[in-house]
Amino acid sequence: MTDSITVVAQPQAVRALRSVRKRPSMFTIVASAWLAIVVIACTFANLLAPIDPQVQDLANVLQGPTAAHWLGTDSLGRDILSRLMFGGRSTVLAVAISIAVYVIVGVVLGLLAGYLGGWPDRIISASSSAVLAMPKMIILFVVLSVYRGNVILAMFVYGLLAGPVLGLIVRAAAMATRNELFVDAARVSGLSPLHIIRHHIFPRTTGLIIVQAAVFGATAIVVESALSFLGFGTQQPDPSWGNMVAEAAGNISLNAWMLYPTGGTIALTALSLGLIGDTLRDRVAGQWTAPKLTMRSVHRRADRNTQVPAATGATLAVAGLGIGYKNPHGVVPVVKDVNFTVAKGETIGIVGESGSGKTTVAFGVLGVIGEVAEISSGSVLFGGKNLVELSLHEMDHLRGRRLAYVAQEPMVALDPNYRIISQLGEAIRRNTGKSRKDAKTRAVELLRLVEIRDPEAVAERYPHQLSGGMAQRVSIALALAGEPELLVADEPTTALDVTVQAGILALLMSLRDKTGMSVVLITHDWGVVADLCDRVAVMYKGEIVEQNTAEGIYRHPQHPYTQALLRSNPHDAKPGQRLPVITGDFETPSMAAAREASSSENKSAAEGTR
Repeated sequence: MTDSITVVAQPQAVRALRSVRKRPSMFTIVASAWLAIVVIACTFANLLAPIDPQVQDLANVLQGPTAAHWLGTDSLGRDILSRLMFGGRSTVLAVAISIAVYVIVGVVLGLLAGYLGGWPDRIISASSSAVLAMPKMIILFVVLSVYRGNVILAMFVYGLLAGPVLGLIVRAAAMATRNELFVDAARVSGLSPLHIIRHHIFPRTTGLIIVQAAVFGATAIVVESALSFLGFGTQQPDPSWGNMVAEAAGNISLNAWMLYPTGGTIALTALSLGLIGDTLRDRVAGQWTAPKLTMRSVHRRADRNTQVPAATGATLAVAGLGIGYKNPHGVVPVVKDVNFTVAKGETIGIVGESGSGKTTVAFGVLGVIGEVAEISSGSVLFGGKNLVELSLHEMDHLRGRRLAYVAQEPMVALDPNYRIISQLGEAIRRNTGKSRKDAKTRAVELLRLVEIRDPEAVAERYPHQLSGGMAQRVSIALALAGEPELLVADEPTTALDVTVQAGILALLMSLRDKTGMSVVLITHDWGVVADLCDRVAVMYKGEIVEQNTAEGIYRHPQHPYTQALLRSNPHDAKPGQRLPVITGDFETPSMAAAREASSSENKSAAEGTR
């Protein structure tokens, strides 16, 4: 039987990550409040308006704000505030209808064209292009000439005419998502096209739909007001924002005040829609649009006076590093009190199961933990500087030049739009200051250094023309463009087959020996550790439970978790026997310290009782 014990899951970090939402800015809060006030005031104008909008006070015309008329009066002594509230009803309703039509038409056309492709895409795209070529304002003038003053119908038509614009944008996003692997998996699992569009394609387009709808709504407010301003919309004496602006423009020489509340209302409402749309996009779509490697958070709980260890001769010294995910109730720790050093030319392997915190430590060293996480304690000393305390600008000057990174998936580092020589040349020029000609020469040298056959030919290829192993070699060359002192390699061979893995490992060892750079290698493969690492740090539940030389770890593992990892190494499997798996729940250094502290407290309490 396979030896196994259920390992208790720790979902706090996952819950914390999902609960984090970007807090709205003060501008967004003000914009939301303004838009709510406008909608409520216009919708319930019959109840909230202080005066009947048609009542005239000829003795007080073109007045500024007074106690009786908060926003003044127009040329016939009518209350401007009341007319704004009543006039906004047609604007709010017309804009809402136009946005609804715009979104429905654009989303339906875009999703169908983007996902189905083929002849449906060609028909929809051709029809959309034909509609886009039509003069929208002239068509609206024709509609309002036939249906005099019917702004609702005009804005409905405007939404129909503008919908194909959104359709083309959604189509592009849907086509990109259609080629994702998870969509292929949904197809082969038997899901219907409608189900895939609704549950897999549509959610990935919601962000741009929200932004485009908000921008269109702002434009629709201006268009509706412009139609009334030109006399094609709501007619006097009935109020509308557009004809109130027209009236203010006609009396601007007598009293310019009337223009400010009316024009200001239109401008602020349009601006508020844009701000709210941007915030909604972040909240709805930010969970999958945020990059995995993003700039480090500007918030940090650690004391600025953290003592930095004096590690003589060490290229990198990590001391007491703690990282956690932020949530509304605080910070959930995922990495605790991590300590290790890397000497010049040394390779240290960080080993552990998936989820043990290896990659989080690497990102903490590089300063790219993201906005949902923060370094809560500790220091990262590199080149005499504590990286945790450096500004983003200072870190930008280190990354690429002195600090480099190799990802597990090589295509993460390569842009499919540019040839290899362009990407390498860009990195070389940016990090070394070489001329364009010298950068191209150096790019070919780097490709030769990572042992790519015929580097001149490979340099002219695009990433999709490379095999997995060749692409990983190119990504390593890209990391070496700035001649770094420290290379952080995050499982660089996991995505490759066994034969290619051996070549990449040999390449890393050769580059380390040639350049003298230090290497931090993230892995869960004991074979990689044996081939490449001088020392090993074993991680479990976000803590380093054991450190030793590679030989010491193999021959004399001390921690039970390390022993369990070695027993489960598939390289030691014996024919006819089941492979042991990691079992149980192991004690970490923090748990041991807490146990000892509790024991000491109990002992002291017992002695006090005596």
